[in-house]
Amino acid sequence: MDFETIEKEVKREFEEEWGNTSVETLLETNDYPRAREEFGYLEKFLPRNELILEAGCGLGPKLLYFEKKNYRIIGVDYVLPALTRVKAYKATVKLAQSDVHVLPFQESTFGAYLSYGVVEHFPQGPQQAINEAYRVLKPGGLIFMMVPADNFFTRFVYDEQNFLHKLKRIPLVRKLAGKPPLAPKEDQPTYFKLHGRDEMRNILMQSGFKINFEKALSHSFNFYLCCECFHKDSKGQTNGLAEILAFLLSKVLPWSTGNYLLFIGEK
Repeated sequence: MDFETIEKEVKREFEEEWGNTSVETLLETNDYPRAREEFGYLEKFLPRNELILEAGCGLGPKLLYFEKKNYRIIGVDYVLPALTRVKAYKATVKLAQSDVHVLPFQESTFGAYLSYGVVEHFPQGPQQAINEAYRVLKPGGLIFMMVPADNFFTRFVYDEQNFLHKLKRIPLVRKLAGKPPLAPKEDQPTYFKLHGRDEMRNILMQSGFKINFEKALSHSFNFYLCCECFHKDSKGQTNGLAEILAFLLSKVLPWSTGNYLLFIGEK
């Protein structure tokens, strides 16, 4: 498939995914331990008195979190039904429908740009979106870029053909383990690319950013993806064992076992 066809398919799948959940359900994920860790790092650097853009806000759990904390933040997304539902949840939140590759803002408008799990879905790569982020940021403005990590752990857990994924698809095994049947997956899943640490640093620097901070995060989510024995619920929350193992790995092998990478770059 060409880029345009893939992008249309990605948009359709996001519309379907967000149509099957609610703003309230996603807001609950803000209280997960890994989300609190992420927010802690973001809030150390996010400017309080500057306008912030979240590019690709979806149903707005991060946008609403920062808006509630009185940050000056605007959310954009290209899926209008998602924005409509965010607006219905909280009418005062500031939103705009837009493709993050061509933003409807003048140069040097924002003091910070937040991208949370967005650019990995672009088959043409993230460079164009990051160039556009650079354009709309003020001199000295910060980009907060979070992307799924490319390391041995994530390559294993996202491989649908690994032995654990094959095992959990066997109906008898699921029955013996007391698990419900798995929902069927689409033949053509949403485009998704893992990004390496050096790769993402180079992409940001090619756009003109100076890297001020980098961190591997969400170690516990790899355990959630790895095996249902680490699930606390079906909504992405991990149990105590996963949290303990994730804490240990974050200290011993942080870059090799994190699920997400956070980069903060300065224009």
